[in-house]
Amino acid sequence: MSILDRKSRENAQLRQKILNAALQVFAEQGYGKVSMRKIAALIDYSPTTIYRFFRNKEELLMTIAAETYGDLSARFEKIKAEGGDNPLGMLKSLVKEYIIFCVERPDMFRLYSDLGSFELEDGIIYERLGGTRYKVYQSWFSCIRQSIESGSLELKDDLRIFLYLWDAANGNIASRIHHPGIPRKPLADDSDEFLSLIFRGIETRKNS
Repeated sequence: MSILDRKSRENAQLRQKILNAALQVFAEQGYGKVSMRKIAALIDYSPTTIYRFFRNKEELLMTIAAETYGDLSARFEKIKAEGGDNPLGMLKSLVKEYIIFCVERPDMFRLYSDLGSFELEDGIIYERLGGTRYKVYQSWFSCIRQSIESGSLELKDDLRIFLYLWDAANGNIASRIHHPGIPRKPLADDSDEFLSLIFRGIETRKNS
């Protein structure tokens, strides 16, 4: 490995270390209370080192968001590609993947719970974080609408269904993160049972 390659790899590792530290301190102390100096102290570097990679803490936050939403979007796209023609089944898989993704990233979940907000515009659901909007959860919305059109959902209000699922999923995630001592089944199995109960409340009741 050349000196240039080694230096590039070291810079990439340091950049990731800075991002990890920023996420941790943003989640623990609140974004508004964090300075570049606090992040530097966590990784035992000077603030000048951080400024080599990021202009300010907003750029740090936006970089974390872009990477996180990019990862989650890729997971959702994979589910959609493998989902076939069953929008309700795909919706369940998307929500399950979201639960697993967040439980495995508690700092990210805490941060986005504090800073994220939803906006509905021209039939598209956006999540806003800082000055940027993302369409990560539009896949949920599309599946909800298709499920309504196919008659699979009892409730016909797509936004209300989305918010019910969102609230339920985030409550489950928060409970797992904040109360890790409660005995539970493995995450994937527990999520399946949880979602089975939730979806019973919104699926169309079949005549017996």
